[in-house]
Amino acid sequence: MIGRNIGRFLLQGEDSLMIDAAQCATVRTENTLLHALLLLSSVGFTSVPVLDESSRVAGIITMPSIINGLLDNEDYNWDLLPVRKVKEVMTNNVPRVFRDSPFEDVLHVLVNSNYLCVTERDNTFLGIIARKQLLKRVNRLAHEFELFYEVKERTKDKVKEAPSHDFAEDDIQFKL
Repeated sequence: MIGRNIGRFLLQGEDSLMIDAAQCATVRTENTLLHALLLLSSVGFTSVPVLDESSRVAGIITMPSIINGLLDNEDYNWDLLPVRKVKEVMTNNVPRVFRDSPFEDVLHVLVNSNYLCVTERDNTFLGIIARKQLLKRVNRLAHEFELFYEVKERTKDKVKEAPSHDFAEDDIQFKL
């Protein structure tokens, strides 16, 4: 469970947590692999959502899936780039949440994905939530939360199975 004040603080930000569909790089199921390759190369991403003719999320296209889609008898057939369609090689397993999904679900899905698609219940694409957007908010939380909220340690009788944290502020460091 995310604490009420922590959750509220994470949802605040200068920019929206979700990047609107109009600002997202996407390809269509009927686009060619050449089109997808050019798009991915020009925006510098390794994957983008794939939408069908009704702007519903159909999958994800990645650089590796494009390259693997050119395999022809253990060799790459580059002549397939302008011929093969995205729908032939896309991944159907799409990390996604719905517009009304709890924030906790967003966090769980983003653990294993660079971004997740936000859709209506009928899979209509609304946009993406990028891990980068969330990490910017976590960074703000780490640096500014105590400027807005008074935080005090609870007494042991009020804490339920919380891990012990016996360290001084100077002890907080990363070990590489």
